[in-house]
Amino acid sequence: FQEAEKRLGGHTAMLNKIFIDNYKCLVNFELNLAHLALFLGTNGSGKSTVFDVLHKLQSFVGGGRVSALFPDDTLTAWQMSNKQRSGLTLAVGDGVYRYDLEIEHRYRGRLCRVKRERLFCDDRLLFEMEDEVVHLYHDDSSQGPEYPFDWSMSGLSALQPRSDNKLLTCFKEWLAGVIVLRPVPALMTSESAGEDGQLSLTADNFSSWYLYLSQEHQGKIFDLTTKLRTVLDGFHSFRLVKTGEEQRSLQVGFQQGDDGGKPFYFRFRDLSDGQRVLILLYTLFFYVKEQSVCLCLDEPENYLALPEIQPWLMDCFDEASSGPGQILFISHHPEIINYLSEEYGFWFEKQANAPVRVKRIAQNGTGLSVSELVARGWLYE
Repeated sequence: FQEAEKRLGGHTAMLNKIFIDNYKCLVNFELNLAHLALFLGTNGSGKSTVFDVLHKLQSFVGGGRVSALFPDDTLTAWQMSNKQRSGLTLAVGDGVYRYDLEIEHRYRGRLCRVKRERLFCDDRLLFEMEDEVVHLYHDDSSQGPEYPFDWSMSGLSALQPRSDNKLLTCFKEWLAGVIVLRPVPALMTSESAGEDGQLSLTADNFSSWYLYLSQEHQGKIFDLTTKLRTVLDGFHSFRLVKTGEEQRSLQVGFQQGDDGGKPFYFRFRDLSDGQRVLILLYTLFFYVKEQSVCLCLDEPENYLALPEIQPWLMDCFDEASSGPGQILFISHHPEIINYLSEEYGFWFEKQANAPVRVKRIAQNGTGLSVSELVARGWLYE
């Protein structure tokens, strides 16, 4: 996104609204966001579903097939409509993008198709695809070419950067840089067959992503190494060991005590789940630091002890409060709930066969912490 920021005079970007309709438990769902947000609610209340849709929109505009990303079983079970809509708005400086997607399921024997896809900037059309025809508009609002396009894909996905579509390119680059993460440390292996510039949903490609960072963001790796020496007992350094013509193995070195002796290196996969997640979270922190990246973390505290999560949380809070990035959390952890909820919290509520409703967390006069109210079931009884 740094190149896109240069195009628009160095402005920062923030996802400020997401809209979802007829997707699982989300019906006419709209959520307004700030630079920091915490999603709370019981299991099955739709928190992760919001992240899923954002991740699927990213994959769709990146070239994914609509039928694979939005199959029929994602339609809301108790609705009869075969139309599924989603969209988002993105603030960049004083300007606002709006992206809308409408999918039509079971259309003339097709599994599903793109009925309409549109991108606006300050209410001016930059792109529209409707009924399999693309209409392009230049940055100066003049009309560009029209042409037929595949109904199973995003029309934006095929557009390459040009001198007259910098606004459209800026939006695509921001969306491509969104990080949606639901870490599964058991899948985070040591081996890498090459660089990967995008972290996967489960972080199973962490070693390949680290290889990319070590080549493209060496300063951030230095900052990460320095920080881990203060938060991870005995940590010394990383190294990448060649294990084949294209293969690299990520290894982590630890020293015993403070004697400065030679570190002993372990394969990344041989670390504990908690150690792997802690390394991942701090790597994410330094990667998004001072960048306009939207980071969506689904229960990042899993596998971590309280003394480990609190320092990282405070660093994230400080960065999101003062930097250009944006961090959205889903969490059940009392420390995160009490730290963020009263200013940044959203409560997701759902009854059986009914759509999700969201309320802001309000100040409470009970004398109990928000996490205690949640645990007792007293929050929004």
